[in-house]
Amino acid sequence: MSLNPPSSGDACLSIVHSLMCHRQGGENESFAKRAIESLVKKLKEKKDELDSLITAITTNGAHPSKCVTIQRTLDGRLQVAGRKGFPHVIYARLWRWPDLHKNELKHVKFCQFAFDLKYDNVCVNPYHYERVVSPGIGMSTGTGQRAGHRAHTHRG
Repeated sequence: MSLNPPSSGDACLSIVHSLMCHRQGGENESFAKRAIESLVKKLKEKKDELDSLITAITTNGAHPSKCVTIQRTLDGRLQVAGRKGFPHVIYARLWRWPDLHKNELKHVKFCQFAFDLKYDNVCVNPYHYERVVSPGIGMSTGTGQRAGHRAHTHRG
């Protein structure tokens, strides 16, 4: 028997508890809890976005959901429990890919506030990003040129 997921009108604590149940286990529990509490508090005034987050996480992305945005910081990173990281990466690790590297995320087409669009608000909905595993460091770029090869410049 599954309980109904919480809604934005519920207490922060019950929302955090529900979202904690869906984490992937890569981060330790206290870090995960602080990260989720921080996000829920930021979204408490944006009920539609909080509901989108709850829907996305509790259905594992089965239902389309809207952007879930937080204010971009000056350096683009978020501090949680004394650790800094990119917000979209922190939440994607928490709920989708515990072993994710920061350069492996690419936003989906319909995400309007993706991190790399550099807007004042950043979407942290983990289902608005896809994982792109890089082919490896030092591989050729596929253009047929070596990394050290310079294009000829015309000097006049």
